[in-house]
Amino acid sequence: MLSKMLPWDFVKEWPSTINLKQMGIYAYFNEDPYLEKMLMDRLPRQEIAFSIYSGNEVTREFVEEHFINLSFFSTTDHLMIMNAENIPNGVIDFLLEQGDCSDRFVLLFFNKSSKQFTESVKNPKLIGFSLDTPRFWEGPILWQFCMKLKNVKYDSAVTQFALGHLEHNFESFLSLIDTLVLYFPNGPVDMKLLNELIKNERWSFFDLINYFHENPKIFIQEILKKEKDFDWLIFLFNQTQTHLVKILYPQEIEEKKKRSKYDQTIIDMSLKLDRRMVKYYVKLFSEFEVLAKSKNDFLIDRLRLELLK
Repeated sequence: MLSKMLPWDFVKEWPSTINLKQMGIYAYFNEDPYLEKMLMDRLPRQEIAFSIYSGNEVTREFVEEHFINLSFFSTTDHLMIMNAENIPNGVIDFLLEQGDCSDRFVLLFFNKSSKQFTESVKNPKLIGFSLDTPRFWEGPILWQFCMKLKNVKYDSAVTQFALGHLEHNFESFLSLIDTLVLYFPNGPVDMKLLNELIKNERWSFFDLINYFHENPKIFIQEILKKEKDFDWLIFLFNQTQTHLVKILYPQEIEEKKKRSKYDQTIIDMSLKLDRRMVKYYVKLFSEFEVLAKSKNDFLIDRLRLELLK
């Protein structure tokens, strides 16, 4: 059983990460270590003690020892398995088929997409969650969520600083909050000092995509100005493809009775931009995204070569 959720929806429905009244096997997939830490921090550790193992330790023999051939000396601890994508093939299926987890919690944390996760969550014995990365337009919601996680509340000046200066992700927002707590524990926040403490790292997708609308090569030039960050490039190329596909096929947006400013930009660009050119860049950015995911340094050379065409 798999549920796909955004972080704030998950916390609302599962405030303790698990259901204390429902023992069994839980699996969590997300690629953000800060989000994974949030999941673990919310576990009721005072009520439940977990033994922690790495995925490569969970072999067939491990399952037999801990779940099947229990002896007088065996333990029935609650288990937390980190890097569950490293569990040997077939072991999770073996656990689900042969192991008895009705009297304990077994938590599997996946940091990478894997066939094991995809297949195992189809089993009704397992409770699975895939936590989506917040979308680029959800920065304000993410900032409010991070403040709630840290049990702090900052005024509009700090909020504007966070949204205007930082990448909209858990790492940047939580790091900013840690800095604020350290330097301004009792408030108020000195904005001049904050500007000196925190480097501007924000590259707005909307600003960048406007460069593309003007000239795709200017768009690429702006990308090359930023310090190499494969995670950011994956996000950028993925979102740009989505944006360009909307320009190619704007029918759904055209049917909206009430359009946002972004919707109107899509319609305007669908009329302005050459379709062959847009299709070319959808294909190109798909290739660039693959290179970014493999952390291939050749990607930077490809970007530079594209400027020479």
